[in-house]
Amino acid sequence: MRVKRSKRFNQELLEITKFIAKDSPKNARKFYESVRTFVPSLIDNPYKGRPTEEGGRELIYRGYTIPYIIDGDDIVVMGIFNQNEWSREGE
Repeated sequence: MRVKRSKRFNQELLEITKFIAKDSPKNARKFYESVRTFVPSLIDNPYKGRPTEEGGRELIYRGYTIPYIIDGDDIVVMGIFNQNEWSREGE
């Protein structure tokens, strides 16, 4: 299996990192790197996230929800959001 990050995930992660950097550039870098390290851990256990009504899965990481789908041998990370700010419409 391999993890693929969608453009949307990369964009949302960058936006979150910029927001955190307003208060602490150091914490922003740490958060960015921790997410980038955490996401590939799905390879070891792709079903560890809770199932969603749409048939995908989602992980909670440091207060952020990371939705993803399993597509054959690929794990596609769809985005990252805090609370209920995200919808599949932006795909």
